[in-house]
Amino acid sequence: MTDPLHIMIQLLQTLIPLTLGTILFSSTLMSPKRWLIAIALFIGISAPFIYSLFDEEVHPTIGANIGLGLSMLFVWVCSGMLVLLALIRIYFKIKQQKN
Repeated sequence: MTDPLHIMIQLLQTLIPLTLGTILFSSTLMSPKRWLIAIALFIGISAPFIYSLFDEEVHPTIGANIGLGLSMLFVWVCSGMLVLLALIRIYFKIKQQKN
């Protein structure tokens, strides 16, 4: 069984990049419901990680915890994709304003 400090570290190192990516991506949207989209993205992307983290706490296993690692990797990849899409949108917005 993992201790609470280890769980908190895993939560922070996964959800902080996701929060930053979601905020950066939602700031490039011009929709009036952009914060609703941001909250839906955050919950949708972080749900598999949070489920696997608490499932590990309830049903501890001995050995490698592959499900938790894969869900953490999924959140990191999605965070990176959100940041990349936001940077591309910002680049095209700046390029369009110059013309």
